[in-house]
This record gives sequence, structure tokens and C-alpha cells, in this order.
Amino acid sequence: MTRARLNGIDIDYEVSGGGPAVLLSHGYSATRRMWDDQHRALDDRYRVISWSMRGHGETESPADPAAYSADLTVADMRALLAHVG
Repeated sequence: MTRARLNGIDIDYEVSGGGPAVLLSHGYSATRRMWDDQHRALDDRYRVISWSMRGHGETESPADPAAYSADLTVADMRALLAHVG
């Protein structure tokens, strides 16, 4: 498990492989772990990045319902991509 403090919360993510980046995002009530098989299948050709969104898995769960907007989800993805390079 790897975490980064981004946009004021701790975000859980995983990076494997090399090559062009592929960001994998889960749906409601899932976590980054749903992509474990895809990491193994793709990381010989791609840099595979998966993450758990706010309130999911090991990522921090803010108490404020406003902290779960689509805009903040996109901001978290952008911040994560900038963080991992």
C-alpha cells in the first residue's frame, strides 16, 4: 500500500510497470484492489496506476458530504497523476 497526501487527504494508490500511463478508477463501493489482475496483465507494457477514491478502501473518508463531488474526484486524479509523474 502506498499513500500520498493530496488535496488535503491521504489517497491510497498503486503503481506498477513502465511505458505509457494508464489510470484505473473503480466504481461506487469498490477499491483499487479490483484492478489487481489488470496490473499483472498490463504492467509489462504500461505504467499502471490504480487508486481508491475518497471514502473507499484505505483512502481517507472526509466527514463533509461536499468533499465527494465529481469536481474533487477529478482534482484528486489530476493530483495523483502529477504526484507519480
